[in-house]
Amino acid sequence: MEGRDRKAMKRNRGFTLIEVVVTLSLLAIALLGFHQGQANSIKVSRRAEFKLQAANLAQMKMTEIELDLKQKGFRAFTDEETGEFADEKFKNKFKWTRKFERVDIGCFLPEPSSDGSDKQSPQNTGLFSTVKTFFENAIRKIKISVEWEEAGKKYKVQISQLYVRFEDLPQGP
Repeated sequence: MEGRDRKAMKRNRGFTLIEVVVTLSLLAIALLGFHQGQANSIKVSRRAEFKLQAANLAQMKMTEIELDLKQKGFRAFTDEETGEFADEKFKNKFKWTRKFERVDIGCFLPEPSSDGSDKQSPQNTGLFSTVKTFFENAIRKIKISVEWEEAGKKYKVQISQLYVRFEDLPQGP
């Protein structure tokens, strides 16, 4: 019976120091990985929140510009403008840039024939150059960029659209 008691005592003595150290090391590595995963998750979530906010601000600015264009026309604006948002929540976080670009529609309009023919085609009567001039005055590509800085890096969201100011197009007879 003494042999059995000895084996039972060996089993009940507990863990060795090496077993405890190895277990604690594995636990520390697992907790560190979990912590880093959580930190990265928060960082990605925060960046997505800023990106969404910037997209909403860009859309808001685009709508504001469209309303101003409808009343004032293209001539009331410079080709490029920058600024900050008036709302105190966004004042030092987000900056916007607005650009107007002329749209080249020349690829849609044929050039006058240069073969010297005297035909009275629309290309030769100057109709297309008149239409081209009207469209060049009435259509702009509007680009809105919203920028912010986070952790020393600059980020930007940009939206663009074509705007046709129908008031600048010629009206019927």
